[in-house]
Amino acid sequence: MTRDKALPERVHLKAGRYYLVTAAGKKRIWRKLTRVSEGLPALYTALAAALADGAVDDRMPALISLWQREVGNRHKPKTQANNDSRLRVIAHSFAEFRAGQVEAPDVAEFLLPFRDKPRTHNQYRSLMRELMRFAIEKGMRRDNPVQDVIRTMTEAPRTRYITDSELRRIKVGGIYGDDGKRTRSGLMLAALVDMAYLTGQDIGMLLALRWSRDPDDPAVPYVGDAGIFFRRSKVASTTGAAVLIAWTPRLLDVVERLKRLRAERMLKKRASQRVVTEYVFTRQDGLQFTYSGASTAWKRAVKRAGVPGVMFRDLRAKALTDKERLEGMQAARDMGQHSTDSQTADYVRLRSGRSTKATR
Repeated sequence: MTRDKALPERVHLKAGRYYLVTAAGKKRIWRKLTRVSEGLPALYTALAAALADGAVDDRMPALISLWQREVGNRHKPKTQANNDSRLRVIAHSFAEFRAGQVEAPDVAEFLLPFRDKPRTHNQYRSLMRELMRFAIEKGMRRDNPVQDVIRTMTEAPRTRYITDSELRRIKVGGIYGDDGKRTRSGLMLAALVDMAYLTGQDIGMLLALRWSRDPDDPAVPYVGDAGIFFRRSKVASTTGAAVLIAWTPRLLDVVERLKRLRAERMLKKRASQRVVTEYVFTRQDGLQFTYSGASTAWKRAVKRAGVPGVMFRDLRAKALTDKERLEGMQAARDMGQHSTDSQTADYVRLRSGRSTKATR
């Protein structure tokens, strides 16, 4: 089999005949077109007919749907939730495009509205690059118009530090609604916020936390006798670093609150309605607290508290900042499961200018 680069995309030459090659999952489907001896005009006529018959749907919305089924669904729930909304925007913006028609100027024009938001710009760029890579894999195009052409934007490091007072207000904002009554998820959110600050872990790790060790997957975070065990998935294939957050009175208090919440919810449910799960953070129905649910509860709490410009990930920065101030960089590095001081330094926020003596 040979592949002539002068031929249309997905058209291959084999044993004196042209074929249209498409993908169905991991399987390659070879559809006969014409013999080489019939000439190129006959090839293009047969190719147009094959595409018109729906031999392959290479429109961008179809490509996105295929990518979500084959690639996107393997990502973590948090990543999937973030990607879903962006993919809808991309599908709408490129609805009239086929995968092979997207060029660098089209991507640049699409990204133009995000030029004042470097982080958002880079997230959309990354998704477009991945979609174009996937299109190449599926034989829908030959090159990637994003890779090495569309540059990433420099993102200014976050400097937001959540004060202790702001943290208390956010928890209160989560527990009590606009009507002054307790919210359904408020106490669980308050415990999640406290756990994030006391352990320095991100929301994905916390939502995966279980009441006991999983013998089939020891890397899953769990509550143990000596403390709470975490191993970040980002380092699983590199340093493999793990950390045991030893018990302190405040951390024990959070766990006891969670146990009481669990027991109270079980009592309120009839035996036939009870859902028993190993997850520490759960919804009212007993199922695992999802990323989207936790994110929504957090945003509402922040709004009620009137605390501007904060994200849940700022709790990790606050934890490592306070840890560095109290116990030094190595302690903060251990908590963050980082392999270098510079990685930890990205999280340590200067709450006020450092003081020093004059030169002389």
